[in-house]
Amino acid sequence: MSVGTTDTITYRVTIHPTTNKVNVMSFDLDAIDATGLGVYDTINQTPKWIRERIATLMLVDPTPPTEPIEGVGHRIDKTTYWIYADR
Repeated sequence: MSVGTTDTITYRVTIHPTTNKVNVMSFDLDAIDATGLGVYDTINQTPKWIRERIATLMLVDPTPPTEPIEGVGHRIDKTTYWIYADR
């Protein structure tokens, strides 16, 4: 699983800084029905695989420029994450 391959789906996960609502969307046009898409009231309501990747990425300093973690994703800033999943 790596960035930019046809074997992965890239998800954009944002966590609202005051409400903690989580928005999960995909950049891939052919992943419109991918699992996990939607808005959640808290991170605890997201699927386990999303929580695990976000937990790992939260260990990364959010100060740009940030580096991706192979097979996990990329922390973009304090509240935005790109996570990778197999198709």
